[in-house]
Amino acid sequence: MSNEEPLKTATDSIALVSEVIKAAGDSPQIREAAGNLGQTAVTLTKAINNVLVPLAAINFAFDKARIYFSGKFQEDMAQRAQTIPQEHIVEPKASIAGPSLQGLAFAHEEPDLKEMYLNLLATAMDGRVAQSAHPAFVEIIKQLDSDDARLVRDVLTAPRALAIVQIRRQKKNGGHNVLARHLLNLVSQSTGLPVEDQNLPAMIDNWSRLGLVEVAYDTWLSNDSYYSWVEQRPEYIRLKSEPQIDGVEVTYQKGVLMGTELGNRFASAIGLQQRPAAQT
Repeated sequence: MSNEEPLKTATDSIALVSEVIKAAGDSPQIREAAGNLGQTAVTLTKAINNVLVPLAAINFAFDKARIYFSGKFQEDMAQRAQTIPQEHIVEPKASIAGPSLQGLAFAHEEPDLKEMYLNLLATAMDGRVAQSAHPAFVEIIKQLDSDDARLVRDVLTAPRALAIVQIRRQKKNGGHNVLARHLLNLVSQSTGLPVEDQNLPAMIDNWSRLGLVEVAYDTWLSNDSYYSWVEQRPEYIRLKSEPQIDGVEVTYQKGVLMGTELGNRFASAIGLQQRPAAQT
């Protein structure tokens, strides 16, 4: 790619600023920025500096956000938009572009969240698949933190439902107490050893609340080998070693964790899965 091509792509993509400015309201400052749209990629910088960042009500992060939007943002968007044929670049909906840019102002230093926002913007700019970018997806990203974003990405890109378990204290009368909820086989990428994350159950509840995943303990994967990791988990070993009264046993209940249809569409819109075929 020549040095001019990323700049040209950023210029072609300048339409995304247009809808945000339309949504911002009517003011002399906004009219000035709108009047300059389409001139050069420098205009994109000016619009973001003067309009988008104040629109996002950035105070404590103003300087960092302004630096990002005036520099690296153009390159980031150019990289994602370069695969869109020029004839298919469209103005994204204001309901996508505005909140996404505001979210980026807060999250541009968090790689996983930044990637989600940028890819959603790129989807909204691609006329072939723009209909798959839903305004709700911006709000979903806003309700994730970096760890959420990293882990839910792995769940939504898994080729099948994942094995998940509850650790329970099983009573003689058939009842039980849940000792550990939503246990997955988390391992360190560098060592391959089990990693504990006390926030994981709350993360999974959050993904479920957002409609991205479903968790069920009344069904499970038929292949027992998918659960072979459970008895080696430090959580299970620790709870199993605790003294129990007679007739009470620490055991686990198998379950499944899977993406929902909304989760699959979200994953597609933010570039985690193949996007739906363009409608003809």
